Amino acid sequence: MWALINEPLAFVVFVVVSSITPGPNNLMLVNVGVLRGPRSATRTSLGVSAGWSLQVLVFALGVESAVRAAPGLTDAIDVLGLLYLVWLAVRLLRSHGIGEVTPMHGFWGAIGYQWVNPKAISMSLTTAGLFVVTGRHLHLASAVTVAAAACLLNIPCVLTWALGGAALAPRLREPRLVRRFNRIAASALLVMVVWLALERVVH
Repeated sequence: MWALINEPLAFVVFVVVSSITPGPNNLMLVNVGVLRGPRSATRTSLGVSAGWSLQVLVFALGVESAVRAAPGLTDAIDVLGLLYLVWLAVRLLRSHGIGEVTPMHGFWGAIGYQWVNPKAISMSLTTAGLFVVTGRHLHLASAVTVAAAACLLNIPCVLTWALGGAALAPRLREPRLVRRFNRIAASALLVMVVWLALERVVH
């Protein structure tokens, strides 16, 4: 299997570090865990992993080269994704109840969420561009292998955030604490938007 992945050790480090560090997916999963409990959080986590690995596969099979050939398309995808995250943050700030602001929760919703998540798109482009073997006879097998391995490495990382959010739920019974949690989550999301935007400008 590892023969079908460029630089296997670098691939593992990249996927684990990118998956476990804070980002829109992990902040969303904490929110799902708090608002909808461990079962929904687990389903949503699996959707995140499946959706991201599917995105890696799609990019590896040709979309990546088309996107890189049209920088304006990449910029448009990033801007739309960032605007969507700002909209979620504003909804959180205005929410006073529990269960009102969960974005695209559930398995299928989380798959869709990857296509408006700038960090996921950036991770997919990087994974497809760096770690898929491009030899003519190995490309398809390598793309499938990289996507499957990325999914398996991603699952425990995102589950950690989702189940951590679920563990917080019993502590958030009071409306005052719910509002505080929403403000913290919204602030973290806005910080993430600024960070992603600055990273985009720098690169």
